[in-house]
Amino acid sequence: MSIALLLAACQTPQTIRPAQVVDNIVAADSTLQANRNNDQTGNATTLSEYDAVLLALKQNPAFKSQLSDLELSNADVQQANQIANPSLFYAFSAANKPYRYAIEFPIEALLLRPMRLKQAQAQAQVTQYQLMQSGFTLIRDTRVAYAQAVIAAEKRERLKQGLQLNQTIASLTNTREQLGDISAQETLLAQNEALLAARDLQLADMDAQLAQTQLMHMLGWMDGHKTLSLSEQLIPACSAVDIAQLKSVALNSRPDILAAEATMAAAKEKHTLSKFNWLGPSVIADATSGQTNGHVLAPAIRMNLPLFNQNQGQIQRADAELAKAQQDAEAVKLKASLEINTAHLKYQRDCQEWQQLHTQLQPNARQTIQYAESAYRDGEIAYLNVLESSKRFISLQLRETQLKADLISNWSDLMRSTSHAATRP
Repeated sequence: MSIALLLAACQTPQTIRPAQVVDNIVAADSTLQANRNNDQTGNATTLSEYDAVLLALKQNPAFKSQLSDLELSNADVQQANQIANPSLFYAFSAANKPYRYAIEFPIEALLLRPMRLKQAQAQAQVTQYQLMQSGFTLIRDTRVAYAQAVIAAEKRERLKQGLQLNQTIASLTNTREQLGDISAQETLLAQNEALLAARDLQLADMDAQLAQTQLMHMLGWMDGHKTLSLSEQLIPACSAVDIAQLKSVALNSRPDILAAEATMAAAKEKHTLSKFNWLGPSVIADATSGQTNGHVLAPAIRMNLPLFNQNQGQIQRADAELAKAQQDAEAVKLKASLEINTAHLKYQRDCQEWQQLHTQLQPNARQTIQYAESAYRDGEIAYLNVLESSKRFISLQLRETQLKADLISNWSDLMRSTSHAATRP
């Protein structure tokens, strides 16, 4: 029976490796899987969004450091699964000394091991789910950083067009001033607009370099030969989102919520363990000099007597930790609900503006340019009026660029807040 107990106790518990956690994160992100094939451009010099996310999950230094916590948790599980070694006391022979040796084995190693193992496994699950939530956050941050990098480059190109247009307007106003059509004040205003456009372009160029540098450092990898391109799949379609269903699934299986539940499970096991682990019972095989064969084994037992305390301090602490874990779980659910609702409202707001921009504002601006060009051909207005119409259209394009960044950011935040683990414990 003892051998069977020892063999059963020595079985290695199942643990999950950091690489498996990364694979689970990738598999759980449906949007990432949908973009996997769409981002395969076949260009070796292009870093797609999918490639950027995978690089971040595998190479981001901060996330790799967090993955090390899983190895520590796995080691704690192995430690909780181990059985304490028996101790041996041996006394060398001496005259008139009946006591020879004693073998002591702590039976708490068998009685309390299941509770300790459950506590360690629950704590390992906490670490696993926390890592998954950190992975989803890293995916969100990488998507946003990727979008910021490529959109910063797009903004720079549109500001170049705006600068050329402002310089043309400044040149025309200078000519009209020489002809006496306008005052020097109007010429000065046009020149100032051109100077401001040049300054905006310089700042945009620095912003583009900064955005790409931040992205590459987030990936934990720098390669000056890589270029970034914005695929059409990066822009989420403003379709109806069943937020009620997404929220219901997320609140039942979001990794941070599962981590809070696993924390409660670990606290419950610790509470149970604190009621018994202070006894410290041990069985002893005691040997003395015998009259027949020189030694006689006799059983013995050792344990702590609860005369002065019954481990009230640890029990009280375990009660407080369990109550705190329950309150933390409620707080995590409330925070998750707020994140989901906030991200969804921001996404809806951006979608409404995006649709208005493409269905009303930009078509009207294009039509205004066409009217101005037609009037210019008929000699009704000066070419400066055509340029002013084009300038307003470029302003809308710049707004579209910024709105694109906001839309991607809020969509990524919505996906992160509704991401969930594949299975519950």
